[in-house]
Amino acid sequence: MKNLFMLDVDGTLVDSCHMDHECFSEAIFAVTGLTVPDDWGGYTNITDAGIIEELIDKNDLKKEKITIFREVKRVFMQKLAHAIAENGMTPIPGAVEFINEMRQVPSVALAIATGGWEETARMKLKAAGFNVDGIVFSSCSNAMSRSEVMALAAFRAKQDYGVQFDRRIYFGDGVWDKQATQSLDYEFVAVGDKVEHHTRINDFVNPRAILGRLGIEETDAVKFA
Repeated sequence: MKNLFMLDVDGTLVDSCHMDHECFSEAIFAVTGLTVPDDWGGYTNITDAGIIEELIDKNDLKKEKITIFREVKRVFMQKLAHAIAENGMTPIPGAVEFINEMRQVPSVALAIATGGWEETARMKLKAAGFNVDGIVFSSCSNAMSRSEVMALAAFRAKQDYGVQFDRRIYFGDGVWDKQATQSLDYEFVAVGDKVEHHTRINDFVNPRAILGRLGIEETDAVKFA
Protein backbone atom coordinates (compact mmCIF):
# COMPACT_ATOMS: atom_id res chain seq x y z
CA MET A 1 0.00 0.00 0.00
CA LYS A 2 1.28 3.48 -0.88
CA ASN A 3 -0.03 6.52 0.99
CA LEU A 4 0.28 10.05 -0.37
CA PHE A 5 0.61 12.65 2.38
CA MET A 6 -0.21 16.09 0.99
CA LEU A 7 0.44 19.03 3.30
CA ASP A 8 -0.68 22.63 3.39
CA VAL A 9 1.90 25.27 4.46
CA ASP A 10 0.39 28.22 6.37
CA GLY A 11 -0.95 27.11 9.74
CA THR A 12 -0.14 23.47 8.97
CA LEU A 13 3.64 23.29 8.65
CA VAL A 14 4.54 26.85 9.64
CA ASP A 15 3.00 29.29 12.12
CA SER A 16 2.63 31.96 9.47
CA CYS A 17 -1.07 32.76 9.09
CA HIS A 18 -0.99 36.17 10.79
CA MET A 19 2.18 37.31 9.04
CA ASP A 20 1.02 35.99 5.68
CA HIS A 21 -2.41 37.63 5.92
CA GLU A 22 -0.92 40.95 7.01
CA CYS A 23 1.72 41.08 4.26
CA PHE A 24 -0.74 39.91 1.59
CA SER A 25 -3.39 42.45 2.59
CA GLU A 26 -0.83 45.26 2.70
CA ALA A 27 0.46 44.30 -0.74
CA ILE A 28 -3.03 44.34 -2.26
CA PHE A 29 -3.77 47.73 -0.68
CA ALA A 30 -0.44 49.16 -1.84
CA VAL A 31 -1.09 48.13 -5.44
CA THR A 32 -4.87 48.58 -5.78
CA GLY A 33 -6.04 50.64 -2.80
CA LEU A 34 -8.49 47.85 -2.00
CA THR A 35 -8.97 46.40 1.47
CA VAL A 36 -9.07 42.63 1.86
CA PRO A 37 -11.77 41.47 4.32
CA ASP A 38 -10.49 39.54 7.33
CA ASP A 39 -12.96 36.73 6.70
CA TRP A 40 -11.38 34.83 3.84
CA GLY A 41 -14.16 32.26 4.04
CA GLY A 42 -16.29 34.55 1.89
CA TYR A 43 -14.15 33.99 -1.19
CA THR A 44 -14.91 31.34 -3.79
CA ASN A 45 -11.28 30.26 -4.19
CA ILE A 46 -9.25 30.74 -1.03
CA THR A 47 -5.84 30.92 -2.61
CA ASP A 48 -3.62 33.95 -3.17
CA ALA A 49 -4.43 33.92 -6.88
CA GLY A 50 -8.13 33.23 -6.28
CA ILE A 51 -8.56 36.14 -3.87
CA ILE A 52 -6.88 38.59 -6.25
CA GLU A 53 -8.94 37.28 -9.18
CA GLU A 54 -12.17 37.85 -7.24
CA LEU A 55 -11.15 41.36 -6.15
CA ILE A 56 -10.34 42.23 -9.76
CA ASP A 57 -13.71 40.93 -10.97
CA LYS A 58 -15.71 42.68 -8.23
CA ASN A 59 -13.98 46.02 -8.77
CA ASP A 60 -13.98 46.03 -12.57
CA LEU A 61 -10.19 45.97 -12.87
CA LYS A 62 -9.92 43.33 -15.59
CA LYS A 63 -7.98 45.64 -17.94
CA GLU A 64 -5.25 45.88 -15.32
CA LYS A 65 -5.33 42.20 -14.36
CA ILE A 66 -1.86 41.15 -15.52
CA THR A 67 -0.22 44.21 -13.95
CA ILE A 68 -2.11 43.77 -10.68
CA PHE A 69 -1.14 40.11 -10.36
CA ARG A 70 2.51 40.85 -11.10
CA GLU A 71 2.76 43.84 -8.76
CA VAL A 72 0.86 42.30 -5.84
CA LYS A 73 3.09 39.26 -5.97
CA ARG A 74 6.25 41.39 -6.13
CA VAL A 75 5.23 43.64 -3.22
CA PHE A 76 3.99 40.67 -1.20
CA MET A 77 7.32 38.88 -1.58
CA GLN A 78 9.19 42.01 -0.49
CA LYS A 79 6.99 42.52 2.56
CA LEU A 80 7.14 38.85 3.51
CA ALA A 81 10.93 38.73 3.19
CA HIS A 82 11.19 41.81 5.41
CA ALA A 83 8.80 40.38 8.00
CA ILE A 84 10.71 37.09 8.11
CA ALA A 85 14.02 38.94 8.48
CA GLU A 86 12.56 40.93 11.38
CA ASN A 87 10.61 38.20 13.17
CA GLY A 88 11.82 34.83 11.87
CA MET A 89 9.50 31.97 10.93
CA THR A 90 8.39 29.27 13.37
CA PRO A 91 7.48 25.74 12.31
CA ILE A 92 4.48 24.01 13.85
CA PRO A 93 5.91 21.83 16.67
CA GLY A 94 7.40 18.63 15.29
CA ALA A 95 6.67 19.51 11.66
CA VAL A 96 10.28 19.68 10.44
CA GLU A 97 11.07 16.34 12.04
CA PHE A 98 7.82 14.84 10.71
CA ILE A 99 8.74 15.71 7.13
CA ASN A 100 12.26 14.34 7.56
CA GLU A 101 10.98 11.10 9.13
CA MET A 102 8.19 10.55 6.60
CA ARG A 103 10.82 10.62 3.87
CA GLN A 104 12.14 7.40 5.42
CA VAL A 105 8.78 5.58 5.55
CA PRO A 106 8.53 3.20 2.57
CA SER A 107 4.74 3.30 2.42
CA VAL A 108 4.52 7.11 2.43
CA ALA A 109 5.14 9.66 -0.33
CA LEU A 110 5.08 13.39 0.32
CA ALA A 111 3.69 16.40 -1.52
CA ILE A 112 3.23 20.06 -0.65
CA ALA A 113 -0.11 21.47 -1.83
CA THR A 114 -0.59 25.10 -0.80
CA GLY A 115 -2.98 27.90 -1.61
CA GLY A 116 -0.07 30.33 -1.65
CA TRP A 117 2.36 31.02 -4.48
CA GLU A 118 5.25 28.59 -4.76
CA GLU A 119 7.90 31.28 -4.29
CA THR A 120 6.42 32.62 -1.05
CA ALA A 121 5.64 29.14 0.28
CA ARG A 122 9.21 28.00 -0.31
CA MET A 123 10.48 31.19 1.33
CA LYS A 124 8.50 30.45 4.49
CA LEU A 125 9.43 26.78 4.58
CA LYS A 126 13.14 27.52 4.17
CA ALA A 127 13.06 30.20 6.87
CA ALA A 128 11.37 27.72 9.25
CA GLY A 129 14.06 25.09 8.72
CA PHE A 130 12.38 22.69 6.27
CA ASN A 131 14.18 20.81 3.54
CA VAL A 132 11.61 20.11 0.83
CA ASP A 133 14.07 19.34 -1.95
CA GLY A 134 12.73 16.52 -4.10
CA ILE A 135 9.21 16.74 -2.63
CA VAL A 136 6.39 17.22 -5.12
CA PHE A 137 5.11 20.83 -4.97
CA SER A 138 1.82 22.32 -6.14
CA SER A 139 0.52 25.82 -5.45
CA CYS A 140 -1.72 28.60 -6.73
CA SER A 141 1.13 29.38 -9.12
CA ASN A 142 -0.27 26.36 -11.00
CA ALA A 143 -4.03 26.38 -10.31
CA MET A 144 -6.67 28.76 -9.01
CA SER A 145 -8.70 26.61 -6.59
CA ARG A 146 -7.52 24.50 -3.66
CA SER A 147 -9.09 21.36 -5.06
CA GLU A 148 -7.22 21.90 -8.34
CA VAL A 149 -3.97 22.46 -6.42
CA MET A 150 -4.50 19.21 -4.49
CA ALA A 151 -5.47 17.23 -7.59
CA LEU A 152 -2.38 18.51 -9.39
CA ALA A 153 -0.18 17.51 -6.44
CA ALA A 154 -1.62 14.00 -6.58
CA PHE A 155 -1.10 13.81 -10.35
CA ARG A 156 2.49 15.04 -10.11
CA ALA A 157 3.22 12.61 -7.29
CA LYS A 158 1.90 9.71 -9.38
CA GLN A 159 4.09 10.80 -12.28
CA ASP A 160 7.23 11.60 -10.25
CA TYR A 161 7.12 8.60 -7.91
CA GLY A 162 5.82 6.19 -10.51
CA VAL A 163 3.22 4.55 -8.25
CA GLN A 164 -0.54 4.30 -7.82
CA PHE A 165 -1.68 5.62 -4.45
CA ASP A 166 -4.18 3.64 -2.41
CA ARG A 167 -4.84 6.64 -0.17
CA ARG A 168 -4.51 10.39 -0.60
CA ILE A 169 -4.41 12.15 2.76
CA TYR A 170 -4.35 15.94 3.11
CA PHE A 171 -3.10 17.71 6.23
CA GLY A 172 -4.60 21.19 6.57
CA ASP A 173 -5.80 23.74 9.11
CA GLY A 174 -8.68 25.50 7.35
CA VAL A 175 -12.34 24.75 6.71
CA TRP A 176 -11.64 25.32 3.01
CA ASP A 177 -9.01 22.57 3.17
CA LYS A 178 -11.57 20.14 4.50
CA GLN A 179 -14.11 21.18 1.86
CA ALA A 180 -11.60 20.69 -0.93
CA THR A 181 -10.69 17.20 0.27
CA GLN A 182 -14.37 16.28 0.40
CA SER A 183 -14.86 17.45 -3.19
CA LEU A 184 -12.00 15.18 -4.29
CA ASP A 185 -12.89 12.27 -1.99
CA TYR A 186 -9.48 12.51 -0.29
CA GLU A 187 -8.94 11.85 3.40
CA PHE A 188 -8.42 14.85 5.68
CA VAL A 189 -6.36 15.39 8.81
CA ALA A 190 -7.17 18.62 10.64
CA VAL A 191 -4.09 20.30 12.13
CA GLY A 192 -4.71 22.56 15.14
CA ASP A 193 -8.07 23.55 16.55
CA LYS A 194 -9.70 25.65 13.81
CA VAL A 195 -11.57 22.79 12.13
CA GLU A 196 -13.88 20.18 13.62
CA HIS A 197 -13.03 16.79 12.19
CA HIS A 198 -12.90 13.20 13.38
CA THR A 199 -9.20 12.94 12.54
CA ARG A 200 -7.37 15.84 14.14
CA ILE A 201 -3.86 16.43 15.49
CA ASN A 202 -2.57 19.33 17.56
CA ASP A 203 0.92 19.15 16.05
CA PHE A 204 3.45 16.72 14.59
CA VAL A 205 5.53 15.88 17.66
CA ASN A 206 4.60 12.18 17.65
CA PRO A 207 4.86 10.79 14.10
CA ARG A 208 4.28 7.21 15.23
CA ALA A 209 0.97 8.22 16.83
CA ILE A 210 -0.06 10.02 13.63
CA LEU A 211 0.64 6.90 11.58
CA GLY A 212 -1.34 4.89 14.11
CA ARG A 213 -4.33 7.24 13.84
CA LEU A 214 -4.26 6.71 10.09
CA GLY A 215 -4.04 2.94 10.40
CA ILE A 216 -0.60 2.74 8.83
CA GLU A 217 1.13 -0.25 10.35
CA GLU A 218 4.32 0.33 12.30
CA THR A 219 5.90 -2.45 10.27
CA ASP A 220 5.50 -0.14 7.26
CA ALA A 221 7.62 2.50 8.94
CA VAL A 222 11.21 2.88 9.98
CA LYS A 223 12.15 2.82 13.65
CA PHE A 224 11.89 6.43 14.77
CA ALA A 225 14.61 7.81 16.98
